[in-house]
Amino acid sequence: MQKKNPILRLFILASFYFLIANFAHPVEPTYYKMLNLPDYMFGLAFAAMATTIFMFSPFWGKMADRFGPVRTASICFIGYGIGQAYFFFLSDGVADIVLARLLAGVFIGGLGVSHILYIIENMEGEHKGGPLATYATLQAVFSAFGYLVGGIVGDLSLTGCLAAEVLGLFALSFLYRIFLQDKPRDKAKTDMRELFKEANPLKAFVIPKEDVTIAFISFLLVCMFTSFAATCYEQCFNYFIKDQYGFPPSYNGYLKGGVGIITLIANSTICTYLLNKTEIRKSITYILAACMFMMIGIIMIDEVRPFIILNVVFFGFNAVYKPLLQAMLNGFSKKSSGSIVGLYNSISSIGTIVGSLTSGFVYAVSPKGSFRYSAIAFALAIICSIIQRKNDVQLKESENV
Repeated sequence: MQKKNPILRLFILASFYFLIANFAHPVEPTYYKMLNLPDYMFGLAFAAMATTIFMFSPFWGKMADRFGPVRTASICFIGYGIGQAYFFFLSDGVADIVLARLLAGVFIGGLGVSHILYIIENMEGEHKGGPLATYATLQAVFSAFGYLVGGIVGDLSLTGCLAAEVLGLFALSFLYRIFLQDKPRDKAKTDMRELFKEANPLKAFVIPKEDVTIAFISFLLVCMFTSFAATCYEQCFNYFIKDQYGFPPSYNGYLKGGVGIITLIANSTICTYLLNKTEIRKSITYILAACMFMMIGIIMIDEVRPFIILNVVFFGFNAVYKPLLQAMLNGFSKKSSGSIVGLYNSISSIGTIVGSLTSGFVYAVSPKGSFRYSAIAFALAIICSIIQRKNDVQLKESENV
């Protein structure tokens, strides 16, 4: 029997995941400095993780389709926890850090795919796009509070902060199996050899011909450019305030905690209004334009206080467009949901990989160089968003259902 309120249960558990998975982020710059690693390490490490997220997202999409998103997520939590333990406690050089990030990325991709597929499978009778938008909002808010907790604990004990994340990931593996339940699957049709072939990331780009439209391609480009912009900015920002201003981990945590409150307010007001009262295909263009102008301001300002204030405002706008993209995704997932979601994750991962590498290697040349590339990426996303709006008949029909 399917457990009551399945989406609510997922939201609660996923919120704990977003919280726990962000404990280490505010202390990573300090960790890299402690190991005397080069400045580009923060970008290279994140890019390594994003690479395996890209490579294995389609595989986990098929796994979740055939065996269920709950079972898949449970496996991925264990793998992610092992990868983090290697990263935090066994690494002492560039090669170890990269290997640990590659291992963690293999399983992180499965969590994103499993969550979205679980929501799509349990959305009967609910407002289309609403649960996916709520999921994105929870991700933004609790990730920010995870930074806050990690930053405060990291000031007290770096080892304690890192251990809490690893143990929390292991615990979530069991909690998902206890409180969530997959819908029945026909496992008799499963061909394991065929399943493992799906690990080829290029298969993520094989979708039904009827889904290959200008609107859908434009949507994917918006996802890729915004993923690049957000990653290029965020990876540089975390290291920037440590390296340029000497901020301790707790300062990064306080900033993200404040951002979490702003995000919650923005998404419960602005985002809710945009989803329910406006045409989201048009609204998202204006939000992306706001992000671009905020980024230009960040590039131009050097004084600490106005720089931090502008960054906090940007974080709020940056969080608003993500729920809108999640809601729009539902308009394209008419057939093979696992494949569509896997493709969405893979495309976003491409932006994350390139954005992270850019932020790391550009930093040595210009500490604010990543912010410039982020502004350019937002501009390209705006252009693609306009193209999508002019061609997106499919999503318009889904919004009118």
